[in-house]
Amino acid sequence: MAASVPQIPKIVTFTLGSSVSFKEDMVNLRIEPDSPEESSILTLDGVRHKEVSAVGWNLVGTAVQDWDSARPGMANYCWLHQGETVAFVYNAHGSGAESAGQPKFTGFVVLSPLGYGGDGNAFATTDFSFPITGVLTLDATP
Repeated sequence: MAASVPQIPKIVTFTLGSSVSFKEDMVNLRIEPDSPEESSILTLDGVRHKEVSAVGWNLVGTAVQDWDSARPGMANYCWLHQGETVAFVYNAHGSGAESAGQPKFTGFVVLSPLGYGGDGNAFATTDFSFPITGVLTLDATP
């Protein structure tokens, strides 16, 4: 039996939209599943009918509040593109070259604005969660 290969996240690639890099703004970043919803009904014939929704996904993280318009910062980008569905690419491990042990994920997210402000005398950060729409793709092609 092969040994486990735990990963230490080092954000190698994180882009939104037309390949604008935002890894510089990330404190943490992850892809998380939504719990599927289940509904059931018992009909008069004694049969229980169940339906379970498909698993949904979210791109979740914490970003520094970078409102720079020149680079642009992620806060600025999300403000300008709020409500838009944009492509993303995320590789959290390794050298940026995909492999079976270091895959990248691609998909589409719906952007919303990031927060503004925070505690005094501290870096301003904000937590976010963008819903992933359509198919989430794992790419382990070297």
